[in-house]
Amino acid sequence: MPARRCGGRAPRGAAALAAAVFCCAVVAVPVDRAAAASGQDAATAERLDRLEERVGDLERALEEKDAQIRELRRRAAGPEGPGKRPGAGGETPLVFTPPGGDIQVGFGGQYRVNSYAADNDLPGDHPTASRVRIRQDLDFRFGERLRSHLELELGHTNDNLTTTPSGSRATTVGVRHAVVAFAPLGLHGPEVRAGILPLSDRFGDVLFSADWDYNPVGVEVRVPLGPVQVRGFAADLHEGAEPVAHDDFDHYQLDLQVRPAPGLRLTAGLSFLDAATPDGHHTRRHWNYGAGVEVEAGPAVAVRACVLGSRTDGRLLGVDDPGQGCAAKLEVTAEAGPHAAGLMATYASGERDGSGFLPVMALSRTYGYWGYTGLLTVQGATDTGIDESAVNISNNGYGLVTVQAYYTHRFESRFSLRLAAGWFGASHTPRGRSSELGIDTLVMGTWRLHRYLTLDLGVAYAHLRDGISGYWSGVGPAGFVAPAGARRDKTAAFSRLQLAF
Repeated sequence: MPARRCGGRAPRGAAALAAAVFCCAVVAVPVDRAAAASGQDAATAERLDRLEERVGDLERALEEKDAQIRELRRRAAGPEGPGKRPGAGGETPLVFTPPGGDIQVGFGGQYRVNSYAADNDLPGDHPTASRVRIRQDLDFRFGERLRSHLELELGHTNDNLTTTPSGSRATTVGVRHAVVAFAPLGLHGPEVRAGILPLSDRFGDVLFSADWDYNPVGVEVRVPLGPVQVRGFAADLHEGAEPVAHDDFDHYQLDLQVRPAPGLRLTAGLSFLDAATPDGHHTRRHWNYGAGVEVEAGPAVAVRACVLGSRTDGRLLGVDDPGQGCAAKLEVTAEAGPHAAGLMATYASGERDGSGFLPVMALSRTYGYWGYTGLLTVQGATDTGIDESAVNISNNGYGLVTVQAYYTHRFESRFSLRLAAGWFGASHTPRGRSSELGIDTLVMGTWRLHRYLTLDLGVAYAHLRDGISGYWSGVGPAGFVAPAGARRDKTAAFSRLQLAF
């Protein structure tokens, strides 16, 4: 009888060994299909079918793991640079199991020193500083069904004469993540997470991002359904006054990812925000919705695109009519040997009163690593102290068009050089202000001093106009970074020493 062959592409590593075991089990079952069909060996045929189903489940799991590995590699080459740990609330690489116990303990963290000297081309506006930030993770896994994740953070320091809490700015240690995750059916079944949750969107961090402290108190449910993963969460961003029911800020979301074929991922999502109005007496609604696609056109080429929409109650913005708009992003990245490059174009509709397309981060006044440049968008080495001109994808509802590109060359395993540039404009700012935001450029070298330790050194330059509404301004009659009519050249030299494990 001819041997049976397991379908699908070849898995890798330890997963390949597991797949081989399943394949061998299938091969080892001597089944005569005709006999089974006639009832002579029905039990064996049934067992074979079950094994084939298990092989299919394993292949889908391998696809998911490969996708996760590709995403980690993409992030490692992206905004934060080498050594970045994605803040997903998962286990850390350094894990040990206490003797005689079934509890695994993981340690991870990020220790970094950011230094910068910037010239904003304005009198008295030349920020210069060195600031330390520490994130320390502690993870526990209690078998396959239960785990926890804790991340403590020492925020960027300002005074360090004695100990950090003793300085005049009172820099203190806080809890950034605190997650309990339970999978009642085991590793590949549904999972419920509750606590202080790191949450990100499904569209490349253009709506909201855990990397930029989008860590609300909430509950999240993830349900894998073969090639489909469904996620839903309810989160409390701001409690307001506890006795008052109508001054909270809540976020509800339902999204899904579908992997219908290798190298293809489809996404869709719906966000609903119930946010307090500026007077704090009522809550009003904001919606984001959209769909996206990611295609791996080859072993080193990826195309990502998404189309998004928003609708906002005008009372959240201080205007009479509802705010609404649309946005789109198209990105192509490629790698060839030591070379890597990316090209991205974004569009967001806008209105002169700031009531155009709005992402979640505009209402929450948070941010994300959504761009390639260093000043109008930020990278991990430029996100501290010199990010006042950084904008979200819609320039806080005034609309925005960007074209950005980067090129990275790895000269050897320990050094890489990154070049990036972008044009930002076509914003519908109020009359008397330019529709242009500016041109932004970046040159940054990265040395990998150790497996876990990197040093970034770079220079960023931007020619800036008066149409910039910084991400931190939020919605409503949002503030602008510079007075009407102002033009300036901003230059920043920066470094980042980072230990990440």
